[in-house]
Formats: sequence, C-alpha cells, structure tokens
Amino acid sequence: MELDVISPGLLILAISLSWNRFACIFSSASSVALAAAPLTTAATAISLSALGLAFAGNTPWFGFLIVLAGVLASSIVKRQPAAITVALSAISLAAYLSFSPVQM
Repeated sequence: MELDVISPGLLILAISLSWNRFACIFSSASSVALAAAPLTTAATAISLSALGLAFAGNTPWFGFLIVLAGVLASSIVKRQPAAITVALSAISLAAYLSFSPVQM
C-alpha cells in the first residue's frame, strides 16, 4: 500500500520541480540562451519523461491528476534556484524508476 502512495508522489515531485524550467521554452519573455541551456534541456527531458510515466503506469484520469498536481505544485518552488530544483527532480524521477516494477 505504501508503494501506491510513494510512486505518484515521486512523479508529482519530479514534474513540479522541473516544470518551471521546462515551461520557460514556451515563453516569449525568455531569452534564447536560457531556452538552449543544458539545464533547460535536462529539465525538459525529466518533465516529459515524468509526464509520459504518469500516463503509462496509471489510468488516464489518475495520470491527469498526477500531472495537474505537479503543475500546481510547481508554483511553490518558483523562486528556488533552477540547478537545485532540476537536480532534485532528477533524483525523484530516478527514485520512481527504482520503485516501479518493470512490466513487459
């Protein structure tokens, strides 16, 4: 039962911590250097991976709730340094991958 709570929580954490840097590539106010930065590339990969895993391992409605909770929680970490949040999101995505069973 604990695993059923931890896994979605880790995905929510990964989405929320990488979302602000990922969303900056769609903003016209962002500079080209910020959008092309390696940290932005890493945040984009983490965010898209977490989005895909939210829908791949769950029902569509539960996947939508995970993504929605992650996007809403991203407003909490908006003022934090991007390097720290992207590193923590990578750690939470790696923890999710270690907790989730491999299904083939």
